Amino acid sequence: MTDQKYAYVGKSPVAGNGLFAEKDIPAGELILSISRPLVGALDVSRLADTCANCFIWTAGPSIITGTYVDEGVSVKKCSGCQQLRYCSKKCQRQSWKRYHKDECDLIDNMDGKQLPKVVRATIQILSTQAKGLINDNIWSPFLRLESHINEMRASGDQWADIQLMAQGAHNFSGARYAFDLQFATEVFARVLTNCMTLVTPTLDPLGICLDPIAACANHSCDPNAFVVMDGPGLSFRSLKPIKKDEEIFISYVDVTNPHARRQYELKHRWFFSCRCSKCRKGPTLQEDLFNFTPDELDQRWRETADHLLKVTKFADDPSNWVGAGPEARRISVLQGVAFDEYEEAQALSDPKAAADKLQHGMLLCHQTKLWPVYRQPYAAMRHDFLVNTVSTGNLPLAFAQGARTYFTIDPILYPETHHPVRVVHNWTLAMLTLYISSEQDNVIVKSMLEIGINTGIIAYGLLYEVASNVDKSHGNSSSFAKAVHRKMDEVIVDMTRGNSGALRGMMDKIKEEWPVFEQLGKWLEY
Repeated sequence: MTDQKYAYVGKSPVAGNGLFAEKDIPAGELILSISRPLVGALDVSRLADTCANCFIWTAGPSIITGTYVDEGVSVKKCSGCQQLRYCSKKCQRQSWKRYHKDECDLIDNMDGKQLPKVVRATIQILSTQAKGLINDNIWSPFLRLESHINEMRASGDQWADIQLMAQGAHNFSGARYAFDLQFATEVFARVLTNCMTLVTPTLDPLGICLDPIAACANHSCDPNAFVVMDGPGLSFRSLKPIKKDEEIFISYVDVTNPHARRQYELKHRWFFSCRCSKCRKGPTLQEDLFNFTPDELDQRWRETADHLLKVTKFADDPSNWVGAGPEARRISVLQGVAFDEYEEAQALSDPKAAADKLQHGMLLCHQTKLWPVYRQPYAAMRHDFLVNTVSTGNLPLAFAQGARTYFTIDPILYPETHHPVRVVHNWTLAMLTLYISSEQDNVIVKSMLEIGINTGIIAYGLLYEVASNVDKSHGNSSSFAKAVHRKMDEVIVDMTRGNSGALRGMMDKIKEEWPVFEQLGKWLEY
């Protein structure tokens, strides 16, 4: 359901339909808000710790998520299917009325097997529409969405998997007499093509969601808008000023990745080659630049790369393409190993194992001397390493990694101070710093104070920056923005203790502390 919008659907010069601004929209303003997409389905890995109705995630790092998830919130199994979980009776009733009554017995009869999220989303759409419960204002735009089914048919093995999953969704939906298999396959293809990643307010992935209006937004690697979520709510917000009748672009992929990786992912998943202003410049921008040219790689790493070329296929993967010739293939294979380390770490549930894997990948990037700190996947590894290191309890190391990201990476990758990734990274670091500053009896905290690192002032400065940008990044009515402002008020009360003049000169103190804070990140070897 669309609650508020300053956008309309029109013909796009880029591809099919697109979203366009109804008025001039300044940076950091709401474009479109949707209280609940047509469908949402959790990742299998999130079924055990996330409410299947309001999508509240109860298992995130408490230092970070504990501020916007109420203390004591937990999820309990549905007594029927024993797989989906809910944070309250209210959420369970809403989910049951919406779609779960149609899937509960099905899931219960799966003998513990769990359906893929795209299959579950397709079942929800088919079973709901078979009963005539989807409003025509939603159903008609859904049917107009591109399915790319012809391109999928031409994809070989991928098409066989799609057919199998679509057939399963058709059989299990209870809508076999309302819709034939061909129609069910087209619905499955539309879900696969047009779904978005369902995320927490702090951008942790939970599953997928799809809304026909939101799905009209086209992609650019230089977007002027972004999507944030708050429970089941979805909002488009402006990253840059957008003129009336200008097309609204979001990013389907991580636009900080190298050109070849972005193009491969877009072609493989959405069947198009991006021709945005950024991609027309090819692999010449900061995302693709190494510290030196391929022929300058030192002998040790040449030999390592030559061995990897014999035992892996990374250099043959189009997403790792760096250039033609043997020297470029050496760089391609090293890049492939780095991304493989990062992706393997993301799949690990144990924080210690994930941190070890990320550290190994970061060492590769550092020791080859190829990677600037802001080039992917080096930059993404560092933030994930921070989060996993928090979970393992090594807070000072996480703090230093956060300082490196704050000063040398995020201002380059996310130059807009209200970019949601930058705001969330700063929030994570602010919460970590607050926690460290509260551990006054900790030996390491004491040693930091002795060398002139005042974590209290740093925490205040970081939190002040987040509070100054969160209304633009997430909207002032979002649960995340409210949590930020609530925490800011708590810190001010704690620091002033009734003395209104206690914060006098705080901005000057922050300016004095910032060079010391920056130096902390520089102390890291990698």
